[in-house]
Amino acid sequence: MQENRKNRTITKNGCQTAAGRTTARVKITSKAARRKNTSNTARRKIRPKTARMLQEWFRILVQIMFFLAAPSVYSAAFSAAKHALSAMGAGVPLEWTGFTVQFLVVVVYTILFGRFFCGWACAFGAVNDWIYRFSQWVQKKTGRHLPEIPERAAGILSKMKFVVLIGLLALCFFQRETAITANSPWTVFALLRARHFELAGNTIGIVLLLAMLVGMAFQERFFCRFFCPMGAIFALLPYLPFFHLTRHADQCPDSCRACKNTCPVDLHISADGKNMGECIRCGRCSGICPRGNITSWGKLKGNEWWMDLAKAGGLYLLFWVLQV
Repeated sequence: MQENRKNRTITKNGCQTAAGRTTARVKITSKAARRKNTSNTARRKIRPKTARMLQEWFRILVQIMFFLAAPSVYSAAFSAAKHALSAMGAGVPLEWTGFTVQFLVVVVYTILFGRFFCGWACAFGAVNDWIYRFSQWVQKKTGRHLPEIPERAAGILSKMKFVVLIGLLALCFFQRETAITANSPWTVFALLRARHFELAGNTIGIVLLLAMLVGMAFQERFFCRFFCPMGAIFALLPYLPFFHLTRHADQCPDSCRACKNTCPVDLHISADGKNMGECIRCGRCSGICPRGNITSWGKLKGNEWWMDLAKAGGLYLLFWVLQV
């Protein structure tokens, strides 16, 4: 009787066991289970705000680098498309120029990695982002908020860039390219970027550029979503499936719209990646998803810093080698 009393112990939580070893095993098992549950929960948690901010600041630094080193790639690439249609309309052979090289580089890179150029390297896209951020900062400080375009109207307006593209290319085909250049907001933007402030004869271009800048303050990526002709070309390109962003809706929390709400182009990511033609590869959706449900190429999220660094470095190296 006395020996049995010695073998029996009372745990702190009031449970009676035959031996202390059994209690220890139960405690170890429960600790392991808690660690497993904690690690699973940690994987499902929203990324820390600081991590998302660091990722966004990294993208801003890359945008500044391309803005300073290769600010004219956007206009040069579209000039190649205009020259091609102009040559076709005139019935003359297409000349191989630096514009053509830049256009092909951007197109091939887009086919491989999606619209990475739009989100990271386009000077005009960077201006879109900076003006909208400044507008948001002013609105927050003043407590007055500008109205944004309703979602349904924005969906209709997003088709306008295809109308702009067709109209501009049609004018080039019918030998009206000089009229486009003389009244183009991109011409005015390029002149200002080159610190050339004599803008006589560019009145229409100035008005259009000012209208775009005002729109950028109201709506994020205003020009890119609604009126960019190169964006229309990129949206029509076929993309290799390796870097498609996919989302499995059955694994998403009910009524969660975190990815759509943070997307600068208001994109609803599908499971098959069919609407990736509008995605500018900013990586915000992957960073904010509470369950890590947005992936690219296997288990990669698509916004890893080393992947973005490799893509940005590769594009910069191509432009440097080609003397863009």
